[in-house]
Amino acid sequence: MSDFDIKNIAKLASIKLSADEEEKLTSDLSIIIEHVQALSSLELDTNIEDVFIHPLEKELKLVEDNENDSLTHDEALSNAPESKNGRFVVPPSME
Repeated sequence: MSDFDIKNIAKLASIKLSADEEEKLTSDLSIIIEHVQALSSLELDTNIEDVFIHPLEKELKLVEDNENDSLTHDEALSNAPESKNGRFVVPPSME
């Protein structure tokens, strides 16, 4: 298992953790690292050209893409709560 400093990780993420949260996250990250290491140790047959992996061991059924008519500009704006000069009016994302 890799060693990591949860306090440093929290500092880099700009979050403050209580002692209980640090303990829980240390445990959770340890489990995640163990799982990644287990996956990394798997030997896969790389000679297989089409490999599909599904959690329920089902074969993936792919369908053809279909081109459909889309809304016109006016149809798209018709349900907007507010529009101006042919554009959607939305609240500012930054102030």
